[in-house]
Amino acid sequence: MLRFDNPVLPDTEVVVAAVGDVLLHDVVQREAFASPTGFAGLWQPVADLLRAADVTYANLEGPVAPDIGTDGRVVEAAVEGFDGYVYSGYPMFNYPPAVLSALAQAGVDVVSTANNHSLDRYAIGIDRTIEGLRAAGIAHTGTRKSDAPADNWYAVTEAHGYRIAWLACTYGTNGIEDRDRQVLMCYEHRDLILDELARLSARPDIDAVIFTPHWGEEYAQSPLSRQRELAHQAIEAGATAVLGSHPHVVQPFERYRGGDGRDRFIAYSLGNFVSNQRTLDRRSSLILLLSLAESPEGDLSVAGVRWVPIRVNFAAGADGTGIAVEAIDRTGQGSDSRALLVDLLGEEDIAPPRVPFTVLDNCPSGPVAMAP
Repeated sequence: MLRFDNPVLPDTEVVVAAVGDVLLHDVVQREAFASPTGFAGLWQPVADLLRAADVTYANLEGPVAPDIGTDGRVVEAAVEGFDGYVYSGYPMFNYPPAVLSALAQAGVDVVSTANNHSLDRYAIGIDRTIEGLRAAGIAHTGTRKSDAPADNWYAVTEAHGYRIAWLACTYGTNGIEDRDRQVLMCYEHRDLILDELARLSARPDIDAVIFTPHWGEEYAQSPLSRQRELAHQAIEAGATAVLGSHPHVVQPFERYRGGDGRDRFIAYSLGNFVSNQRTLDRRSSLILLLSLAESPEGDLSVAGVRWVPIRVNFAAGADGTGIAVEAIDRTGQGSDSRALLVDLLGEEDIAPPRVPFTVLDNCPSGPVAMAP
């Protein structure tokens, strides 16, 4: 059980929902293109949970670059379905704009675009992804357009009058050269990142800073020592919480007390939100519910953490086919996924899959309220 002893005002709670990798392999894209519900159908069973949060985050793992082939060339004729060249899966991912409208419809407010697949459609792919996100009304962090080298690496979301800054980075880009310096690198640009976190946390118009690194070893359920080191350095620099991605499996949570005496939160990996990776650990994940509330200093502190167990069901349709993300405790199915997650995280902080959320009020690891 995680307990955060930060004194806060309970009636100022901001609930952040966070999910892991939106990783759309060939099979997943084909399913969505063929479905009458499109890409929204992939996460429709949990969309109400995502929409109910005050701010919702996901890792967008791959570009959204219409009409750009795997070789970076522009295709003149519009592509309407999965073709393996413009819209493709592993190892050079690319998704249609419908993915972004489906994420926005589900309530996603901000995404990380810094990951090892950021350059799967080269510089133009990053440019088109950012253009698409702006058109969909989704904030992004970790990449910038090739013609805007002075753009901010970070994004800012607002809820209940509080402003949360987001900063993403990646360990690398699968060997594709970042010629236009469009991607923020976690280790190559470590000093820049720590300076940015410090600047953001010191700003009077920023109430919390969430760092979202893309890091670690794929399929490993324990973080590497350099993940822990960077996470702790990020918190000491000013991050309120750290939400990691890339391993494609869930890694442990950690409460870390910073040098200022405040408790902070680290999720080393949120696993896959949706993908075609079918082993038990890669299809079992969570919706993280992070409670932030106002501290005596006037900014936001971590007040509590809950999580909803989810899984990717590869037989979600009435005919035994179809792909969908489901909340395990709604369906009564996926006990093996739930057991795996409980073994890793315990079950004391599991949240029921219903809204409205009661992350702070009912969480046994809730905050200590400030005296009136």
